[in-house]
Amino acid sequence: MAKWQGKKFGGTHTTLIEAAEPLVVAAENLPEVKKIVLGIIISKPNKMGKERIKFTQMSGGLKATVRGAKGIQEIWIYSDFPEQVLKNLQLS
Repeated sequence: MAKWQGKKFGGTHTTLIEAAEPLVVAAENLPEVKKIVLGIIISKPNKMGKERIKFTQMSGGLKATVRGAKGIQEIWIYSDFPEQVLKNLQLS
């Protein structure tokens, strides 16, 4: 697990699970993204072994639930254009 504090960082939680690193880096590079806030990590081993990301649109942006090999983390991505951000993140 890495520590992260990017230019669009918000909040106090800085730990990032490995499976979420590519998502956060891609989101940070999108001009439509205003702020990224990392949620807590739930330690729950992924018995299926497959990493996945589920996006949920919310007021003001997106919530990404990232399931990795060792845990689950929610990440909030704030933007005025969540549809465009979602499209760009799904392509990366």
